Amino acid sequence: MPTIRDLDAFLAVLNRPDVVQEECLLQRIVRVNQDCDYGRKYRFGDIATVRDYQRNVPIVVYADLEPWIARIAAGEHGVLTREPVRRFFATSGSTGKAKAVPVTSSFIADKSRAFGLYWSALFRSHPAAANGRVVGNISDSGSATATPSGLPVTSEGGFWSEIGAAAQRRGRSPIPKCTSAINDPEARYYTVARILLEEDVSLLMALNPSTLLVLFRKLHQFADELITDIARGGLNADLRVGTEVRAYVNETYRGCPARAEQLRALLRRAGPSATACEIWPSLQLVVTWRSPMQTPYLQLLAPYLGPVRQRDYLLMASEGVIAVPIEDRTSGGVLATPIHFYEFIEEEDIGRPDPPVRLAAELEVGRNYVVILSTSAGFYRYNIGDVVHVRAMHGRTPVVEFLHRSGATCSLTGEKLTEHQVMAAMRAVTEPQGLALEGFTLHPAADGFPRYILLIEPPAHGNWTPPALLAEFERELCARNIEYDAKRRSQRLAPPELWVTAPGAYGELRRRRIGTGANDAQIKPIHLTRDAHFSAGLAIRQTVVVS
Repeated sequence: MPTIRDLDAFLAVLNRPDVVQEECLLQRIVRVNQDCDYGRKYRFGDIATVRDYQRNVPIVVYADLEPWIARIAAGEHGVLTREPVRRFFATSGSTGKAKAVPVTSSFIADKSRAFGLYWSALFRSHPAAANGRVVGNISDSGSATATPSGLPVTSEGGFWSEIGAAAQRRGRSPIPKCTSAINDPEARYYTVARILLEEDVSLLMALNPSTLLVLFRKLHQFADELITDIARGGLNADLRVGTEVRAYVNETYRGCPARAEQLRALLRRAGPSATACEIWPSLQLVVTWRSPMQTPYLQLLAPYLGPVRQRDYLLMASEGVIAVPIEDRTSGGVLATPIHFYEFIEEEDIGRPDPPVRLAAELEVGRNYVVILSTSAGFYRYNIGDVVHVRAMHGRTPVVEFLHRSGATCSLTGEKLTEHQVMAAMRAVTEPQGLALEGFTLHPAADGFPRYILLIEPPAHGNWTPPALLAEFERELCARNIEYDAKRRSQRLAPPELWVTAPGAYGELRRRRIGTGANDAQIKPIHLTRDAHFSAGLAIRQTVVVS
């Protein structure tokens, strides 16, 4: 197969990342785009080496590219690439406004090649995983819009879901595309569970482990109803699903009393004791993200999965692919050197005016770097904002895993919250009330189902209601971050909690920081942190949960 040959070629050049990267940059990114507006401005025609590229082209963030992207959205051609832009991928931006990522045919081919490398390596290691039903994305894929010039704007998941619908029609996946349009998360998870419980699943995949965790919890929560449906056929009449979904289930699953009896003994056990391998004896592998950020979900998911093997998925974003996992039970993968061009800045240097930049072959094991990405879709030396950790070297090519977003951000399951969003949400709540908080910080919970804690020290005087403040803050945050809103609606994030501190808490936090050597004049308020133990040791006088 061509994909197997491509995998062998990829593995064969892991000792020569510098050669592969220079060829990728010059032949597939620079030369083909030297006559677009961006290429002319930064003299792509004069670039003959990687160093030339670094001298001519500045490192940028999304805000720098926004005017160029707006021109493409308005219908201009030849702006960032010579090749026509076919659509945009929408993804959450750092200020809450969705980013629009231009998509060309070459960019889709690049990503498809990375997918081919990943799946070829996976099925080479687990050939039996292809024998049964291969279950892909089971979460909602969002809605589509269009630019003023008519170019489609979708989530990347929505785009690949359309592509995957062909695989479903060929019989590889049992989940019809129409299930992604079920607006009620409870009904969607129930429907997916209903379908999968009558299938011979050999590979189960969901990018976020939180999706699988909710699926297994719903599977146990609605065990009686699911068993009844399986025994008599069709789908629970009380479920709010569309006619297409109901017709598909009614036609495909007409009743299997033997399977219902089989599941009755498994699903009626107390707790998550029915493992995935017991439910689906042919299951060979579970694919989901395994970065350190996902550890809370993976720990909660472990009792449901049991001994089944697990593999990380591609380290990627809408803007591009970073790494291809080729091993089980590890986080991250081999840098995807034939796909895009990569540069790196050490995490502690990212705020410097002119930080040293390293190439793939120059990275050090054990160090953390911010990724600078160049792609065939017109993102040149783009600071993607992802911090990766170099876990090992495969030949001379780094093996990297995702750690977190650069700067003051937090992401438990892909929501990518920023401090700017948290501050704007709180300002929208407190300013109309004239409420001046002594301090506030959003941080992850240290245990239990992943969620956020909103720590606040209220003013000594003033009329305010804690439950109302929390509910309004949650609404404002959802309005500013589309990914956070989606994760909350799909129940992959539990409701946030409000912890009201005793008076003087933020003064105590300040004293702690000074005690560790921080300069008092340079201490800035922290409104978002990834530290789950940020509030440890503080006196909490009230806790509130969004109902």
